[in-house]
Amino acid sequence: MPSYTRNKKRENLVFVAVNPIIRFGWKVKDLAAISGISSADLTNDLGHIAENAVTGSGIILVVGAQAPKPARVTKKIANAAVGQQQSISTFCAHDKLGTAIKKGWNVTKNRNSVTLRASNPSRPSQTAIASLSDNSLYCFPMNKADFEAYGAELGLVPASGISGTESDKLVSGSSKPRPGRASKILSDGSSFSSFYSTSTKKAVIDAGYDILSEELVLTVGDNSNP
Repeated sequence: MPSYTRNKKRENLVFVAVNPIIRFGWKVKDLAAISGISSADLTNDLGHIAENAVTGSGIILVVGAQAPKPARVTKKIANAAVGQQQSISTFCAHDKLGTAIKKGWNVTKNRNSVTLRASNPSRPSQTAIASLSDNSLYCFPMNKADFEAYGAELGLVPASGISGTESDKLVSGSSKPRPGRASKILSDGSSFSSFYSTSTKKAVIDAGYDILSEELVLTVGDNSNP
């Protein structure tokens, strides 16, 4: 482990805009403490936003997501001495890439979006989508037969049910937001569990499910965000 990373805690929760609606967050060490990098560089050139500075109506906060993810950029640190950090790699907001490139950052990984898999007879699974109270749409793989049998009563929609305007609200594999889970004992004595849409919780209970967990969401202005 290089000396410049030893005992450096990743305790700052930082966000960037991955699209006009979603702000992607991750925990990072204090990058502005690195020689040759300033807070202004991170804010103005890359669009980094501190947790308590995120604002905007209808903004969805996402942490730990597999997708969508912002582009990753890298920059060599000028005049770095031997034993010091030679370069820095971090995420960049979708609307700051042009500025970042002009300021000497190189794109090392492009932004990625959520992959939607429609129902197809040749595939055993498809994308199921649960809606949450923060207006995010959580996507996850679900057995095709299970979706056909239980999707409607759980308030889930298929990939084909998503409109173009909703595509910027899609998220998958995130720690937050994350839907609640419900479980049901089937007629053969086995059990089935899955995510459910928050707005349909009462209907889910009425359909015979036990609620195993509630949704987990972050909200703009919530200083208790992890």
